[in-house]
Amino acid sequence: MDLSNSIKMLKTERQLILRGIENLSDEQQLKIPEGSKNNILWNLGHMIVTQQVLHYTLSRLEMRIPKETASVYRTGTSPAVWKETPDIKNIKSLLMELPDTLLEDYESGLFKEFRPYKTSTGVHLNSFDDTITFNHFHEGTHTGIILGLIKKV
Repeated sequence: MDLSNSIKMLKTERQLILRGIENLSDEQQLKIPEGSKNNILWNLGHMIVTQQVLHYTLSRLEMRIPKETASVYRTGTSPAVWKETPDIKNIKSLLMELPDTLLEDYESGLFKEFRPYKTSTGVHLNSFDDTITFNHFHEGTHTGIILGLIKKV
């Protein structure tokens, strides 16, 4: 699969995720079930931030999200310490809009540099192409977590 098609698949994957939670209330999306570290909304935001870091930061480019968004959902954060509730609609909008932005940026040739990176799971990313593939794995992992959380909320 070429990268353009793989990026388009990201949008399809995210549509499926949102379809899976469309009948949940805001309260359900914000609930941290007993035994869990995070909630559904945090997982959605984390997917956004990780995608941005993998594709933009590792390519030595500015992320297409506000720094505040990155600080709320990056690895190691938790909604248990949120001082205010994030805008759920905004996170869902970003989830759907950013694959289009990524595709436009990719097709315009924006991604020229790359800084190799070893993920927390031990995967070595040596190229921009690697980040596209790894991001599908990462989002699949968090989709599984979201499906588990749905059963608990």
